[in-house]
Amino acid sequence: MSQVTGRTVSSGTQIIIYVMFSVITITYLLLTDIETDQPFKGNLIFYLMLLGSFFFLFAVSFTNIFERKLGGAGGARLFFFTDVSIGKFLIYVPIGLLGSFGLALVSQNLGLGTVDSALVSIGGSGTVMMIIFFITRTIMIPIIIHALFNTIIIALRDGIITSDLLGLELAPLPDVGISVSQFNQFLTDVLVQFSLVAPAEEMLKMLIIAFIVLSIPNARFKDGISRFVGAFFALIIWTSFHLLVSL
Repeated sequence: MSQVTGRTVSSGTQIIIYVMFSVITITYLLLTDIETDQPFKGNLIFYLMLLGSFFFLFAVSFTNIFERKLGGAGGARLFFFTDVSIGKFLIYVPIGLLGSFGLALVSQNLGLGTVDSALVSIGGSGTVMMIIFFITRTIMIPIIIHALFNTIIIALRDGIITSDLLGLELAPLPDVGISVSQFNQFLTDVLVQFSLVAPAEEMLKMLIIAFIVLSIPNARFKDGISRFVGAFFALIIWTSFHLLVSL
């Protein structure tokens, strides 16, 4: 039992440290910005999304009854808690980023309306990140892809990056409205994407997948279709959330 516990703790080191970073960073930014006219409810929703999803996934990872359904012995490794090497980051982050932007560009050139174009862009980029998640078995790489994707969208929106190929409405992003007078606004926005928006949204997707797998009798993440059912619902919910932003 102690051997499994030791393996469990070491397997989730990266994501635990990342969530610690997120909590420290966002708490500081929110406290610094507390007296300004910022959309507090939106920030609170993202904060609860991150902490709530992480709490339930972490709790499940140490519950032996779910080991068979979510990946066998190893606890926190489950299906998303795996640490990943620098090599995989260097391979899959560029692939995911290029794939996401490729689909976003396609959505801009199909002659679709605003909503339909956003649907293709958001759903397509989400699908790319989900495929990479299934390949790498870690949430860390989709979080970094997601944050980088959003950062480039913000840079285009703010005119920091200009391009004849990439439009300002490549994908709608929620505006968390954090503004810290001591910091450059773009750098603050980027920090928020890496520490709050991307990890919160990716963590919620993992929670939905785990919920679906655990809810289906005799379902197993490792060798069943329940994980794909969970991924489908996760993408539907995530895409719907972003479409509300674009309307």
